[in-house]
Amino acid sequence: MASSGSSSNLIFVEPSPIARRLLWHVFSIGSRRLELPDHHERFEKPGAHLFWVQSGEGELEHETGRFALKRGRKVWLVDMSKPRTYIPAPKRHLTIAGFRFGGPGLEFWHEEIRGDENSEFTLDDFGFVKRTQSELLRLVKRKPTGWEWQVHVVITNMLGKLLMSRNLLVSPQAELPAPVVRVLNAISANPLRDWKAKELAAVGKVSYSGLRALFQQAGQGTVHEHIQRARLDQARFLLADKRLSVKDVAAQLNFSSEFYFSHFFRHHTGMTPTEFRQHLKG
Repeated sequence: MASSGSSSNLIFVEPSPIARRLLWHVFSIGSRRLELPDHHERFEKPGAHLFWVQSGEGELEHETGRFALKRGRKVWLVDMSKPRTYIPAPKRHLTIAGFRFGGPGLEFWHEEIRGDENSEFTLDDFGFVKRTQSELLRLVKRKPTGWEWQVHVVITNMLGKLLMSRNLLVSPQAELPAPVVRVLNAISANPLRDWKAKELAAVGKVSYSGLRALFQQAGQGTVHEHIQRARLDQARFLLADKRLSVKDVAAQLNFSSEFYFSHFFRHHTGMTPTEFRQHLKG
């Protein structure tokens, strides 16, 4: 909900159905000048907001913390499913530029870059951010042939910069133990199955206690955590298909009822399956 003390220079985009389903896509892009606090409730808009400060200063109040906003080499990636407030400094304005975007698997990105802990990123090559914005603006204004695919590639490159800024693309120092690889492959090959930890120990050809120790040593957490994460990932993918009811998704994931599936999903995400679907809508 925009405050009365704001002005915007935004371009709004209506992604095609195929872009919404398969690609990173832009909902809006441009800049906004704020002179009063601008508050937004959770699920007010879909997607994520990647932005930086063009001029002025202020604060971002978000579930992940309170951040000082000023010009520099920092960008902020805000999960739009969470409440947030952009606050100009007293008697100052705050002008922010960036783009709001969505795409399949956005929730996984928030998890991997630990966006639930810190929305702020410092980039060595800040010129890359401005080039990204310029290229996205060109694409959404001119809409050349294949422009939505090009948007997808540009946003992918930007997200790659965020990953690298947190050293998340560093190669592991050692290969995973063979039993762990066998278990990960089995879960990936049949992600809809309601796997049991002892079943997977047999797949890994080790004892359950041995598999548990190998998982922890390899930095994979617990076996149970990996099973739950795989089921949650599949739940999100299935819920993104509007042809499936929540009951259909629960059945495909082998939950005994829609109620138990909804409880599982809310426990791990903080939202119901229906709220999650609302968040995906533009």
